[in-house]
Amino acid sequence: MIRKGRGMATVYYPTGFNGGGDPDLVSLRIKVDGTIDMTNASCEMGQGFKSVAIQMAAEALGISESLITIDNTNTDTAAFSMDTAGSRSTYIVGLASISAAEDLIRKIVTFAAGVLGVDASELKYEAGKVFRASDPDSAMTLAQIGAASTYGGVFIIGVGGFLPPPGPPRDPETGATIPSRSMAWGSTVVDVEVDDETGVVEVVNLYDCYDIGTVINPLMAEGQVDGGDVQGVGMGLFEDLSPCFPKNLEIYASNYTDYIIPTFMDIPRHSEIEFIQSHDPYGPFGAKGCGEMVANTQPPAIVNAIYDAVGVLVDSLPATPEKVLRLIDEKRKTG
Repeated sequence: MIRKGRGMATVYYPTGFNGGGDPDLVSLRIKVDGTIDMTNASCEMGQGFKSVAIQMAAEALGISESLITIDNTNTDTAAFSMDTAGSRSTYIVGLASISAAEDLIRKIVTFAAGVLGVDASELKYEAGKVFRASDPDSAMTLAQIGAASTYGGVFIIGVGGFLPPPGPPRDPETGATIPSRSMAWGSTVVDVEVDDETGVVEVVNLYDCYDIGTVINPLMAEGQVDGGDVQGVGMGLFEDLSPCFPKNLEIYASNYTDYIIPTFMDIPRHSEIEFIQSHDPYGPFGAKGCGEMVANTQPPAIVNAIYDAVGVLVDSLPATPEKVLRLIDEKRKTG
């Protein structure tokens, strides 16, 4: 018989690492045509880092994203990044980008002041244009600044970085502290169908809700959650290294016949994603991290849904048909 159940799990997740020691640097170089080369050595692994980094740099400069390209192809020549982990890239690279943009603005204002023959204090920068506050027609665009500086032998590059401050010391009696100054939050609800004759579990519906501060790129954030859902279903129902661990550290699976991952047929029939828009006071434009967290809630939610459906608690992952059926049989024998 097919039995239905619903389960829920929640999570909170730190953005970046705690205790300091987690820096990133960004450079913004203006070229002859006024476009800008950005460098940062963070890794693009499909999470959309490059697009989001360009968005935040463009926002800080008040210009179109089309005017910026980012290069992270060579860690020897790109501005330093600590790593790509810990749901930190948007947050820390974003703050470093804002710092670099502010530095670039100061430098192009100083350069334009020399070209226009005025004091830098008389000039304002706005949306890719430097102009005299008292005479807006006395102005230079980024293209004009790029050409004048390049052919004038002046190298204009804005640089910036960000290093999270160390966390406060732990309370010596309770151990309490602040784990991260920016915490993201999430919740997942799943509906499952459990065949109590075979132990097969199918995730029918999956609903996600996350607070990641300001959502810099909604489409990519949804893609991140979609990927997390597939990974979470895989961890909850299929992926298993336990035959060898902890007896030894050798990975027993050498192919996808031995190591089972979800296929298109295994993803939920219906899913919904909701973001609670908030503004983190510390993050770039109010953003927090959206990374590992979105693959954390699905496995416990699935386990809770199985319990709701057939009244057995799976205490190890994945919840394979063999485990579920054995638990159902044990429950029947004990009444």
